[in-house]
Amino acid sequence: MSQVFTKFFAFSLIFLLSAQCSEAAEKYKPGRHFEVLSEPVLTRDNSRVEVVEFFWFGCGHCFTLEALLNDWKKELPSSVDFYRYPVIWNKMVETHAKLFFIAEALNKPEIVNGVFNAIHIRQKMLASDKEIIPFLKTYGVSEDQYNQLSNSFGLKNNIKKADLFSEKYGIKGVPTFIVNGKYAVSGNREIGTKDLLNVVDFLIAKERKK
Repeated sequence: MSQVFTKFFAFSLIFLLSAQCSEAAEKYKPGRHFEVLSEPVLTRDNSRVEVVEFFWFGCGHCFTLEALLNDWKKELPSSVDFYRYPVIWNKMVETHAKLFFIAEALNKPEIVNGVFNAIHIRQKMLASDKEIIPFLKTYGVSEDQYNQLSNSFGLKNNIKKADLFSEKYGIKGVPTFIVNGKYAVSGNREIGTKDLLNVVDFLIAKERKK
């Protein structure tokens, strides 16, 4: 084998391996698996990679994702700042958003899982006080507590904030994840609900390299 052929073969092999590595590194592509926001939004802590989930309790895909999300959150490093916003699209959706913020105010994450299960397993939409008050009592929340929290400044402010950020990010469907104020990840023909967190992880890694 001549030296010229040997060099050519070695160069071709290196080029092929480089191309394969590049393809693997860019497994998820903009416009197919995620969208690049036209106007990036400042995050609340620029020392960490921010991930925000927008969701609705009544969304079947959000319900499917919830168990996966709970496991995913347990493995997050401290360098990732994850939090959630419920969407505020209409009165019923706003009512569900209130339940989320009540759960947060009381530090009772079990209420979040309970709302998902009530809607999707027991077919209880929790759209009125008639349904919500007895539901919350099963989690030790009295009617007085519910009324007080529902009318509190803190909850009303959280509703406004959720609506503001939903509009700012142009959220049209759920679940949607916003990564570091730059990328939007939501289900489409290329990725199913169960693949969303893989794309989010890819983008987290991408941002941590910067």
